[in-house]
Amino acid sequence: MMSVRRRLLILLLPALAILMLVGGFADYLIAVATTRNAYDQALASTAVAAAAYLRLENGELRFTPSARAVAALRADSAGATLYSIIGPKGELLAGAAQLPTAAGAARTGVNNLTFRDAEFQGRELRVATLLTPTDVGPAKITVATTVETRARAQRVMLLGKLLVDFAELDITLLLVWIGVYYGLRPLRALQEQVGARSPRELQRFNETQVPGEVRPLVTAFNRLLELLHDAALSQHRFVADAAHQMRTPVAGLLAQLELLLQAPGAAAVKAELLTVNRGIQHLAHSANQLLALARAEPFSALPENFQSIPLQPLVEQAVERNIDRAEKGGLDLGAEAAAASVIGDAWLLDDLLGNLIDNALKYTPSRGHVTVRCGVLDGCPFLEVEDDGPGIPESERLRVRERFYRRPGSAGMGCGLGLAIVEEISRVHKAAFTIESGANGRGTRMKVLFRRQTT
Repeated sequence: MMSVRRRLLILLLPALAILMLVGGFADYLIAVATTRNAYDQALASTAVAAAAYLRLENGELRFTPSARAVAALRADSAGATLYSIIGPKGELLAGAAQLPTAAGAARTGVNNLTFRDAEFQGRELRVATLLTPTDVGPAKITVATTVETRARAQRVMLLGKLLVDFAELDITLLLVWIGVYYGLRPLRALQEQVGARSPRELQRFNETQVPGEVRPLVTAFNRLLELLHDAALSQHRFVADAAHQMRTPVAGLLAQLELLLQAPGAAAVKAELLTVNRGIQHLAHSANQLLALARAEPFSALPENFQSIPLQPLVEQAVERNIDRAEKGGLDLGAEAAAASVIGDAWLLDDLLGNLIDNALKYTPSRGHVTVRCGVLDGCPFLEVEDDGPGIPESERLRVRERFYRRPGSAGMGCGLGLAIVEEISRVHKAAFTIESGANGRGTRMKVLFRRQTT
């Protein structure tokens, strides 16, 4: 998903580009007007200054400038004469005779001062002409500068203005980015909290650490979490109560059938009673597995109820419960238990181990071996059950984890929930459930590897 900062910058770029174009055009107009006015003012000042050097000598008008004044009148960088002083009778007093004048052009706010653009010796000029009165009549003072000189000044001014604009744009984008970055830090912290949580964790989020604009959203989300938490607790209590209520009558029914099978008058219907007994045992087993699966559902197995569980006694007790069953089936059931502990739910872990052992005992033929192990591997606790039965083909190792799936030709009256329960309980404990071949490629090794325990 695109970040807010990147999306904001993408949305701003077209508007900023248009703003830059408009600003650049405005800068161009300002540069043209500013330099034009500045150069016109300079020409006017030069013409007025030149008028001060007109002298009347022996009844004749003469132009007697100083060396500095002459240098000022040579406004062209090549030193060309770009001025002319014409007396009242049209006589040339000084400068270039062919220099065009601005006489007749529109006047400015200065009396007797006119401007126009003209061409002289293949160059574009800006010309200013001043009519100044003298004792023998008006004299015409014309000064000019090349348009290229003015254009060069315009380019320098425009480039400087654009550089300033680009710098302002960069600073603006930087400030926007910094503002968005620091403004979104509380939201990023909230995002990290949400991402770090498991779907089964329903604790509230801290509403004081988020911006005021999103606080109502977090408050509403916290209310939803509270409702889900209450629903999870209710489901957990229901599962516990249902387990107790279902096991008691089924156990009583099995006990009554055992007594009935021993009664003298039951010989005639013993085969039927044995069938009923197996059916009730299957019912009890299926009910227990369904309840175990319900306990492992995300909103029933709450991490807040987890505690440190030692695996060694868990393994020893599970093996002891299944010794009789293993002996009846002609199987060698043993344990290799080393000290290890995990943070979890003892009830669920007992269900997990029970289903792994049940699966191994169910499919391992007589005179086979089943070994239950626990310990620590590379700092990670594990539970493992290995058998030397027919094994599970690699193509089936994902499907056997599915609910109610049984491999074709499977023996017994199972309902296909055992390994699905193991998968779900492993997920609750954030553990990895793997199915591999046993020693020397025979049988099956099922391992549940828990996360590394922190102290």
